[in-house]
Amino acid sequence: MITQKKIKELNFSDQKYIIPSYQRGYRWDSKQITELLDDLLEVYNTRQEKYCLQPVVVNTIEKDRKFEIIDGQQRLTTIFIILLKLSRFTDERFNLEFETRKNCESFFEGLNEGKYDYSNPDFAHISNAHKVVTDWFQDLKDRKINSTIEMNIFNTLMDNVEVIWYDIEQPSREESIKIFTRLNSGKIPLTTAELLKALFLSSANFPEGSLIKEQLDISNKWNQIEYQLQDDEFWSFINKEENHTATRIEYIFRLIAESEGVTIHENDDIFRHYYPKYIQNMQEKTQVFVEDNWNKVEFYFTILREWYYDEELYHLIGLLIWNGLEVNQLIIWYKTKDKEKFKYRLFKEIDERFCNVDFRTMNYKGTSYRDSFKTLVFFNVMESYQTKNRKLPFSRIKNTDTKWSLEHIHAQNADEVRQNEYKQWIEDHLKVVSVLNSGNTMDKLIEEIRDFLKEFEIKQPVELKDQFSVISAKIINAFSYEENKKDLGPRSKIEFEKLAEEHHISNLALLDTKSNSSLGKSVFAVKRNALIRMDYNGTYIPLATKNSFLKYYSDFPEHLNYWTLSDRDEYIGRMIEKVNFVKKQSKRNEDE
Repeated sequence: MITQKKIKELNFSDQKYIIPSYQRGYRWDSKQITELLDDLLEVYNTRQEKYCLQPVVVNTIEKDRKFEIIDGQQRLTTIFIILLKLSRFTDERFNLEFETRKNCESFFEGLNEGKYDYSNPDFAHISNAHKVVTDWFQDLKDRKINSTIEMNIFNTLMDNVEVIWYDIEQPSREESIKIFTRLNSGKIPLTTAELLKALFLSSANFPEGSLIKEQLDISNKWNQIEYQLQDDEFWSFINKEENHTATRIEYIFRLIAESEGVTIHENDDIFRHYYPKYIQNMQEKTQVFVEDNWNKVEFYFTILREWYYDEELYHLIGLLIWNGLEVNQLIIWYKTKDKEKFKYRLFKEIDERFCNVDFRTMNYKGTSYRDSFKTLVFFNVMESYQTKNRKLPFSRIKNTDTKWSLEHIHAQNADEVRQNEYKQWIEDHLKVVSVLNSGNTMDKLIEEIRDFLKEFEIKQPVELKDQFSVISAKIINAFSYEENKKDLGPRSKIEFEKLAEEHHISNLALLDTKSNSSLGKSVFAVKRNALIRMDYNGTYIPLATKNSFLKYYSDFPEHLNYWTLSDRDEYIGRMIEKVNFVKKQSKRNEDE
């Protein structure tokens, strides 16, 4: 059960707090202690009504009398030390006990008399902490800050400071140790999801007769939702970019909180949104908190799940989320329109975001890399949308390990080939040069290539840099106008040079970064062969990229070894088809 308690409600006098043996001892240093004291002074000076500390996790050993501290002992012990220093302002006696130390009570009583004990690490650190607290207050006195500052800080601490109190409700000793280990391994705090789950499963939410049944029902549904959200393809679909949240159900609570006007800066803000509702429910003794808020969680999840499994909505919504449209905006449209009108509204948004471009002039040197990338993502998504059973995995666009980048379909030079890749690059290109039209020029080039490959047997790649530049230029020239004018038919040299505009959108495709790097600055024929091998071996190739290299967009392919002007024209033509399709669907939104 989770509650929010003022420090005075911890009732140190009547309740005993035990630091179990499996925990390390008190270790806060002077900086951490001083920061807390400075915060208390700030709360007093600014007249803050409430200052909330991080959660304290406890296990009730004896109802309302004795608590085992599982997490938060450093904060709680520091508060205890401050209150001990200011104990003259209250009649309370403070009970804090270390399971591994005897005589705790007499040790604490002696601190205010300056009887510091350094006989063991726990007492030594607490003695040092008490001295830090004493010196801090003395400094305020020396600076004549306020003659009643100690009393003011005491009242502030008791009345204005709160902790999130999380009672895990009597697990076994072994379970307490497991919880402590997880919370403190790498200093992992309680997640927002864990705090929220404790709120929703709190016994205060349910009538006594149906407590177990209803708790179990929500717990099972909670786990089912989390299980679905742990599917990385589903998770990538509903997120704009990579999101490494460990407990993913927080995402739905965030959506709901934001839809209710809350600005979420950090995950703790989500809990702060729900906690007052929970407290109100406790005070009114109703089940409204669970009924209202859990139903929203299920409703939001059902919507997301429906979108994911509807192949048409999946592609349209996934594209818009990737481009930055808020999921809550999509949900608003979804709730106010029938399914067909909702779909047409999506097309209208896609039209506005993606379709006002001139493909024939798009060049990422003239526009931007981002615009070219955005256009090709649109092209691939719409290609998948119109191809049955070809669901595009949005994880490929968003995840760092598989992220897509722009690949040149036809390379102009080999300048960026790394030295350790020289030999492989030459071997790959020898295969395709060998199948080109034969003749003296080709025979001579093939002989030069084979002679150059022999150099790798006696020299290091760094020694062959200049020779590689010469031979790679000759290979690329083998695919140029003069050598291939017969294959290219009656096209002008100017037209072929247009074909060689490296950064034009008609010469760009999407490929994951790893595959893009391995293809390097290869000519079209080499890249085509490599992509066919990759596809055969199960590498995911974006659909439009695969179609372009296999020349599915070309009605009458002129030559499989070249990315020709007509190939490029038909490639752009397919992009324009997608734009026209979207605009037509968008127009239906206005007509109906």
